Amino acid sequence: MMMNNRERIGKALDSLRQGLYVYAEQTMQTKYGNEWITKAAIHLRDHQTSKRPANDIIREDISALLIILIKEWDKTFKYKLNQSDRPLLSELMEVRNQWAHQSTFSTDDTYRAIDSIIRLLRSISATQLPDVEKQRQDVLRLLSQEQARHEARHKPVSDAEENRIKQKLDELLTRIPFQNACLLNQALTHTSYKYENPNTGEDNEQLEFIGDALLTFLSGDFLYKRNPDLKEGKMTVLRSNLVDTPQLARFASELDLGKWMRLGKGEDISGGRSKPSLLSNVFEAVIGAYYLDSEIEAVRDLINPFFEKVVNDLPTTEELIPQVKDDLKGWLQQVALDPTFPGNPRRQPPEYKTIRSGGTDNDPEFTSVVYIAGVEYGRGKDRSKKEAEKRAAEAALRKLGKMGE
Repeated sequence: MMMNNRERIGKALDSLRQGLYVYAEQTMQTKYGNEWITKAAIHLRDHQTSKRPANDIIREDISALLIILIKEWDKTFKYKLNQSDRPLLSELMEVRNQWAHQSTFSTDDTYRAIDSIIRLLRSISATQLPDVEKQRQDVLRLLSQEQARHEARHKPVSDAEENRIKQKLDELLTRIPFQNACLLNQALTHTSYKYENPNTGEDNEQLEFIGDALLTFLSGDFLYKRNPDLKEGKMTVLRSNLVDTPQLARFASELDLGKWMRLGKGEDISGGRSKPSLLSNVFEAVIGAYYLDSEIEAVRDLINPFFEKVVNDLPTTEELIPQVKDDLKGWLQQVALDPTFPGNPRRQPPEYKTIRSGGTDNDPEFTSVVYIAGVEYGRGKDRSKKEAEKRAAEAALRKLGKMGE
């Protein structure tokens, strides 16, 4: 019987629990010897609701393990793990709590949860990693199937229209050999164009999400195969720089995607064809569409030469990560995780709560609120969830006095 998304997250959390218990036991024993259970149990006093032995709770409860790693971070684990793993612990605690209290999960939330679990399993060199990576691939396949079903619900274009699209995109199709030119056309369609032309077909937002997930996976796969001895912390930073907004915008420019984007008049007049954020988004959408069209190996063949050309020039230490001001969410996360930022002592990443707040099916409006350590820092509205979150991040940066820098 096929698992639902909640069951997938539960299975991945169980794999994390198994790997994390072995890692925590070995690390704590090295520091505390046979007293490690006693030391660990102290951190669980405020969270323990049963009278079971502490060792059983630690062995069987992923939240107990995460609490121990968080509480013992400065004394024990920061010398074994990377600084970038610290916010990951809080993120996974939130995933576990959501899993315990929610009955359903979207496929995209499931992908992100499993991807975070994989990052920590990789950091502790857990033997459970291959099983969870297979789950991530299965969820990625589900994302593509959901997109395909979404497309199937809409009337296909006529042969004449398909031929017109092929002729229009002929130059681009020689560089990215789509079998279905209509899928490429959708990937090039910005929400602003869809808003001004409601009967034009679908915009590229869902394709953009699939492309984002693919690029995260393929960049990590590329880096691991290229240099398997690279430490996880440096690999994480390198991967972040390899697929950040300005880098993807440069890849889009190499393909001249700005020329082919379908933009609304206002967005076009305001210089949208050269905006790094729009170029990055359309590149993600094209990657997502190409995956649906030609499978993952074709995408790998397309993207790896781009990675190879730039990877040697990218920084691999956290201190060298540039503050990319066009990547508002990334910039806010850097501010929030900075040790000198006083409002986030546990170094938790910003959390976004986004809901549909109005509009119509053809022109929805979303409102996003961003929190740091449980405190609201900004709100934003836009016609897509992703853009609403960017607006919220921008509001937070203004509140923190960063936008004037």
